[in-house]
Amino acid sequence: MVSWQTTTASLLSRLTVKQLLQRDVSIAKLRGQMGAIERLFAEHPPGFEVARNDPLPQCDAEWIRARGARTERVILHFPGGAYVARLPNMERAMLARLCTAATARARLVFYRLAPEHPFPAGHEDGIGAYLQLLELGIAADRIVLSGISAGGGLALGVLLALRDRGVPMPAGAILMSPLTDLTDPHDGSRVANAARDPVLSHKRGMEMRAMYVGGIAERMIDPYVSPVFGDFTGLPPLFFQVGSTEILLDDSRRCAERARAAGVRTECEVWTEVPHGWQGLPFGPESERAIEHCADFVRECCP
Repeated sequence: MVSWQTTTASLLSRLTVKQLLQRDVSIAKLRGQMGAIERLFAEHPPGFEVARNDPLPQCDAEWIRARGARTERVILHFPGGAYVARLPNMERAMLARLCTAATARARLVFYRLAPEHPFPAGHEDGIGAYLQLLELGIAADRIVLSGISAGGGLALGVLLALRDRGVPMPAGAILMSPLTDLTDPHDGSRVANAARDPVLSHKRGMEMRAMYVGGIAERMIDPYVSPVFGDFTGLPPLFFQVGSTEILLDDSRRCAERARAAGVRTECEVWTEVPHGWQGLPFGPESERAIEHCADFVRECCP
């Protein structure tokens, strides 16, 4: 049984976020209207320090750490937003909860966005952020990659690129409802869940994905863009979470199948009737349990 808090969040999302995503508005206006949602979250999570030291050359990034906490575990996180927008306050709040549960600190990377900076800009920012952690002396086996929605797809694409370059792999990766297929599947969850998904719009999503690849359709099957088309051999343990009514349900399932076939230790949790991005909700037992499961994965990968 889904909690009343999560059921209410799904209804509100259907009446607000999904309606917004279905309107034919400019990206600038979309970003502005999404910014109104940010007012639900504090700019800085209570009890946490947000530091902007160790800048990246092409994008902003920040450290998130509980005041006075000392830990070697680092969660390198890529936020969602369909590669065109972001909700930084929500991402900070979610990471603060995850860091508390996992006894970790987080590195939040605001990779460059489309349409101003199409692929490979954001992808390269993600790779650079990971390499910077290694240069700072953080051991690869103390790092867990994390990403939600488009950020989850970016995390998988970064993993494939690191593997291809022979870079030491991180300890694991958390993929929250990742966008892993930028093509336009005409079957599966993209169709079956189109009306059931309380957050995402399939049609508007295609427009945003086209912006990410700069209008170059051939790029959509590049494994660094759509990891579902990649070879997962040699990747670290993967942990997927996705909702049963999301249009992105198959994006997780198909990648999990490919990862297992390649011998990668993989877990894929399918949560009943939760909205896309429920991990970031500031209330609700499903959100709390999801964060706890992610924290369990972090501690298992980085004991």
